[in-house]
This record gives sequence, structure tokens and C-alpha cells, in this order.
Amino acid sequence: MISELTWDSRLFNRKIGELKIVSESSLQIEAAIRKAKTDGFKYIICRIQSPQTMLINKLSSLGFYISDIGVIWTGKIDKLLYGISKNSIEGKFIKEATNKDLPTLIAMVKSLFIDSRFYSDPFFSKLEADNLYQTWIKNSVKNRIADVVFFIPNKGLVTCKKSTSNIGEIVLIGVKNEYRGKGIGTNLMQEALKWFKKQNVNLMSVRTQLKNVDAMNFYAKSGFYIQSYDILFAQIL
Repeated sequence: MISELTWDSRLFNRKIGELKIVSESSLQIEAAIRKAKTDGFKYIICRIQSPQTMLINKLSSLGFYISDIGVIWTGKIDKLLYGISKNSIEGKFIKEATNKDLPTLIAMVKSLFIDSRFYSDPFFSKLEADNLYQTWIKNSVKNRIADVVFFIPNKGLVTCKKSTSNIGEIVLIGVKNEYRGKGIGTNLMQEALKWFKKQNVNLMSVRTQLKNVDAMNFYAKSGFYIQSYDILFAQIL
């Protein structure tokens, strides 16, 4: 029931796993947690996709806490481009990132995502959360977890990934706090949408935290609609 998240384990230098619910039996879940401790796991997560009240209560009673509630937004590229173009300004300062831009991006990225679970979950230190996002931006520019990165120096960035032949995903989008509300996010989103359209992508999605009200309002204003949500439970062993 618990499988290792090897990339996470290597990055945080502690064994991290994910519990997949194959049975809602408390006895089986408890047995899986005991085995995880024996196997050296230090932290496990469990993601559920729907409002399963009984399962939520069961996980809470077994020592899990809510680490994150994510909202998945989606929309059609053409419709989003039409809607967002009315609110955008000239994005002439947007650059497509290359390896030589990594020092600028690495310095900027750790201040962009402080609303994420990695900065609030007690298992992770701030330095570990910073390192996570710096690693993500490196891997994004090197096309390991994203296909392209657009950024405005020292202000904000967006990373885009083509998931399938006609579906795209924004992996990360963030704007420095002092530049929010100035159209930077809108410009970055428009650049991402234009890139997706060139790749013949018809539909795209992006995930944000429920507690990130500014992001929620931004996606609603940009023409996205809510497709689904998930709840991430965690337990420190």
C-alpha cells in the first residue's frame, strides 16, 4: 500500500512514501503504517480526489494531518487567450529561459511560492523548501520536468509542459510579492497560452492551493474553471 517516492527521498535525504488506498479498513492502513516505520520511512502522504468524509475521518484518527488542499483549474486555449488579452499589457520584457539565466531564476524562485505546502508542512525546513524550488527551476530549464520557461527578470516566471498531444500544463507560475497586481502574472499567462497554441495544445490546466486566494481569483478572472480538487494528507513517522 505504500510505495517510495524516490525523487523526493533523494532530494530531502529521508525516505518518503505515498499511501495508496486499496482498502479503507483501519486495520490494513494501520498495518501499512507499521510496515512503513519498519522499512525506514520518515514521512508518508496520501492523496484523495473526492470528498470521502469517512476516509478523511479515518485518516485523521490514524495520525494523518491535512498538508494541502489543491484546486485544479482548466480551460480551452483559444477562449483563455481571448479573455486574457483584454487584461494584458505589452509583454516585451518576457524572456525564454536558457541555462545562462539559471543564476537569476534560482535567486528569484525561492521567494515566489511561500504559499505552497512545503513552507507550511512541519516535516520540511525553509531551507529544504527553498532547495526544492531551486531544483525544480533547474530541471525545468533543462527540460526535465517542463518544456519551456518564460520569465521577467527579478519579477516572475511561468513553466509550461505539454502533457499529451493536445493537453498542456502550467507546472509553476509565480510573481514576486512587490510586483503583484501590476499585470505581470497576466503577461506571463498570456505568453504561456501563446506557446501552447503554437504547440497545437487545445486544453490546459494548472493547480493551486485552496488557501492561495490571490491565485484562485487570478485564475477565475483569467477565464479558467475548476475541474477538480484533491486533499493531501501527511504523517511524520
